[in-house]
Order: sequence, then C-alpha cells, then structure tokens
Amino acid sequence: MTAVKITEDMLLEELFSLFPEARDILASHGYMKIVEMDVEDIVIDKLSLRGLLRLLNLGEEEAGAVIREIQSLYNKKLEER
Repeated sequence: MTAVKITEDMLLEELFSLFPEARDILASHGYMKIVEMDVEDIVIDKLSLRGLLRLLNLGEEEAGAVIREIQSLYNKKLEER
C-alpha cells in the first residue's frame, strides 16, 4: 500500500474504506450527529470531508487540524506495515 494524501475533496465513503479509523476521529468532532440522525447511509457516498467539516460548522483551523490528524494516523499505520 502506498501513502495516500487525505484531501478535503475525498468522499467519506472512500475515506472510511481506506482508513476506517477516520470515523473515530470524526466522531469526536461531531460525526455521530450524522449517525444519530440515521442519514449516514444516504450521505456517505455523496458527502466530502470538506462538506462534513462545513456541516459540523468547524472553523478553518479546527478543520485543518482534523485533516492533519487523519493524515498523521494514516501515515503511522503505513509505517507499521
């Protein structure tokens, strides 16, 4: 597996298939609202990471930190292989 750049334009479906742990990171920032509203199956293949971060009303700085956290953990996972 090669390194993947996590971008804001990545759809949640792709992100979670490549890196399931990203769901846990996003859950701590409000993603569980999507799950609780029972719309995850509807939006996961349409909603980008950027769209989710906007929907969760995260500021630019916090959104950037979330993306870096996901990328960092993904890179760490690659190093362990």
